[in-house]
Amino acid sequence: MALAQTKSMAYDHPLYTSRDCFTSIMTAGSGGVSGKFVAHANLLLTGLTTFTTVAGTSTYTTGLTGGPVGVGAAGPAVAATQLSLIRITNTAAPGATVALSTTTTGPFTVAGAFLGAGGTATNQIGASNQFNLAGAGTSTGGIAVNAGDQFYVVNGTDATAVELINIDYQVLPGANVVS
Repeated sequence: MALAQTKSMAYDHPLYTSRDCFTSIMTAGSGGVSGKFVAHANLLLTGLTTFTTVAGTSTYTTGLTGGPVGVGAAGPAVAATQLSLIRITNTAAPGATVALSTTTTGPFTVAGAFLGAGGTATNQIGASNQFNLAGAGTSTGGIAVNAGDQFYVVNGTDATAVELINIDYQVLPGANVVS
């Protein structure tokens, strides 16, 4: 059996200039998780998109785009859920015993922008939210992860919320890839 060969391509190769995504659905309930993704190369995580399949019932304060006058960045309390992006990485030197470390980014408040009476909002099935991961840990336009790192999304304390999640990423220029 032959071992996989790796190579690095020119900086402007389409692999380095295009984006891809990891899509998964969360398990329901407090601490529910998405599927896990193992980075196949050095990646840059650039965005998190959520799509509500079961609405959350917890109450969080959040800003609403297109809200009534007086609803600013703090916004009203809304029925929602909160999600966090988890990264697991091996911090050991090559050849040493595995030493895992966990980094959490977030929380991200997931709430629909439907405005009801009095300027309140309720998360609803079919609502979509997008979160930019640029500046969430590095100055490289996203979260840089190493080949072999795992990442996934975990639900906060909401007992009912279920989200379809999409994490946008791109392979970092110069990263070795399997040929």
